[in-house]
Amino acid sequence: MLFAGLFLSTNDAITKWLVPNYPPGEIIFIQAILIAVIVAIWMRFDGEVLFEIRRWRPHLYRGVLYAIGSLAFVTALRFLPLAEVVAISFAGPLFMTLFGRLFLKESVGIQRLVAVSIGFLGVLIVIRPGSSTMHWAILLPLVVAVADAFRDMVTRTMTTDESSKRIILTTAIILALTGAATSGDGWQPIQPTHIFWYAFCAASFVIAHFFLIEAFRYAPVVVVAPFKYVQLIWSILAGFFFWGEVPDIIVFMGITVIVSSGLYIGWREVQLNRRGI
Repeated sequence: MLFAGLFLSTNDAITKWLVPNYPPGEIIFIQAILIAVIVAIWMRFDGEVLFEIRRWRPHLYRGVLYAIGSLAFVTALRFLPLAEVVAISFAGPLFMTLFGRLFLKESVGIQRLVAVSIGFLGVLIVIRPGSSTMHWAILLPLVVAVADAFRDMVTRTMTTDESSKRIILTTAIILALTGAATSGDGWQPIQPTHIFWYAFCAASFVIAHFFLIEAFRYAPVVVVAPFKYVQLIWSILAGFFFWGEVPDIIVFMGITVIVSSGLYIGWREVQLNRRGI
């Protein structure tokens, strides 16, 4: 999960760099096509059948959820600093903890539910509802958070009988179809100097999601989720070095609350596992 966070941050940073030049749907389409090509070659090299899928429905659900989250995320990057978008979207692990209890029947006690509530308070601190600094796009990362939570929950159910590479491939195909549906929305010719960055972005996506899916394959949702917060560190550093973005004290306070609640959830799960609860 730590490696996944690093490569996800790389993907996010490159996407933000591309956003001023291309509409969100075009960025998603190009990245998705490249991702599908990379994974298809990888699968053929490993001798895997591309579309030997046992259950299509979870693949469809995961792909649609990722498409929703991606459109919301890329659109938010047009208006908001990278770290702020990532921080709010990281309410996803909080939703994951709740969904893990409701839908996957994973044990979530009162203390972790309190931690989730505190985490949502941190999200509100970052959003600052009703303040003059609140931008309408600040709501988009919440869409990302909910979509990501459901997506990761679906991913958890798929890892028992599906290849990680095949999961990424079907997600990329659905992303490409989603992006293609926006082709009338002011698409621009790709600048030759941007081709490398699109490819680098796609490769980062593949590596990140391979590690992400593998993490869900071997650990419960409530244990894996808090480690996604490491991505916040990479995002803050990327925002500072490439765009000079420095979150204000209020945003840092909100991030601290979100991360603290997530880390407590993970720590509490470890304690309960040691006791055999």
